[in-house]
Amino acid sequence: MLEEGIGENKFEIIKETSTSIGYLKQIDFEDESKTMLDEILKVYKNITDLEEKIKMLERKMQENQDEKLIKSYTESLDKYELLGGYTYKKEYETAIKKFGFSTEDKNKKISEFSGGQKTKIAFLKLLLSKPDILLLDEPTNHLDITAIEWLEKYLKNYPKAVVIVSHDRMFLDRIVNKVYEIEYGAITKYQGNYTEFEIQKKANYEKQLKDYEYQQAEIKRLTQIADRFRYKPTKAKMALSKLKQVERMVKIEEPNKYDLKTFHNNFNIKESGKEVLKIEDLEIGYDKILAKLSFKLYRGEKLAIIGENGIRKIYFT
Repeated sequence: MLEEGIGENKFEIIKETSTSIGYLKQIDFEDESKTMLDEILKVYKNITDLEEKIKMLERKMQENQDEKLIKSYTESLDKYELLGGYTYKKEYETAIKKFGFSTEDKNKKISEFSGGQKTKIAFLKLLLSKPDILLLDEPTNHLDITAIEWLEKYLKNYPKAVVIVSHDRMFLDRIVNKVYEIEYGAITKYQGNYTEFEIQKKANYEKQLKDYEYQQAEIKRLTQIADRFRYKPTKAKMALSKLKQVERMVKIEEPNKYDLKTFHNNFNIKESGKEVLKIEDLEIGYDKILAKLSFKLYRGEKLAIIGENGIRKIYFT
């Protein structure tokens, strides 16, 4: 199958017709009166259909021990195991839990979930569908630590190809083993995770710069010799050979600087005082007080409030 890009810059995507590519599309459930479990089970339709077939064969075999029935039953069991029939329920149950949904949520209608929760359900369906090429754009956005940890483990063991676009360097370091950089209209492949990519990129830049500077110095030296002796009859031949030597060189381009993304601003930032934040008798809880805190936050210190999505980690009145 071939797809062609549009616009000024044409491109082509060529893939085998049997190859499936999965990505998170605009959220649009066909029927929002269906439950979350109904939507998740759509991913496993080939397994659930096979389950029904196995049950039907079992009923028929109770009345008739025909060899064809037995053979079909045995083949269906083998296929069921191959498709992951004995593990798929544990797989989606774990995923649902790690994404912050409760057991009760499974039976809620899609229409009862918030927009963010619908996105997470669609994301779950995408992951569990296991396409041949899984395209993920900023997959850690809106996920809490528990969900990210599960996602990391899931993608590490993903049996097919995963393409990730992300600003989360820690996530990339844990997941990827190849990095493709698009810069100055060219694409370059690096082996390893994001940290290894940065090391290789810097090393490549420094080597190319060194080679470029060496070649420029050599070109200058040969050109100076040619300029010096080109008008002397006894040296003209030698001078011409130096110029041809320069012409035959495979020119090394000056490398582009690899860090042009530094943000510059004109903000007038004033340093705060030593004591940035002071909290006295902060009560935490809803129906009852669970804890009372008093603390000070000083310049240079960092405070993080972490927890699962949806548990209202902090609320001020």
